[in-house]
Amino acid sequence: MDTQTMWVDSDRCTGCGACVEVCPVEAVALVDGKARVDEELCTGCGACVDACPEDAIQSVVQSELVPAPIGARLSRSYRPSPLAETAGAAVVVAGTGLLVKAAGALARAVGRWLTRRSAVTRPSAASGTPPAGGRGGTGRQRRHRRRGR
Repeated sequence: MDTQTMWVDSDRCTGCGACVEVCPVEAVALVDGKARVDEELCTGCGACVDACPEDAIQSVVQSELVPAPIGARLSRSYRPSPLAETAGAAVVVAGTGLLVKAAGALARAVGRWLTRRSAVTRPSAASGTPPAGGRGGTGRQRRHRRRGR
């Protein structure tokens, strides 16, 4: 058996009394400047919910739990089929293999990048050692020497 009662949000209620005026069974009253619903008198008609300008009154549905009859057949919990279990394991194995391959490819790419970066890096002028190829200087100076300037 379901019954419907009303609940008042006291933070929203301004105490305007609009709900008190429309309640046909006088189940709503103002107490300390806020609306209060007497659950014994309330029929759950919802007139106070519609009348409240602040939406401070809301309906609440209360239900009664009824135990299942003895010997009643209850629904079973989900159990995957053997095919689903096998397919799930295959997906995990394939995913792990792909992850290992991706990690190896990433490691090789980072290794190539680091190797290329160290070959491009030239010793600084402060170290006093010219780069391989003879004379020192910046790239612009070397280009000018090659052209004869």
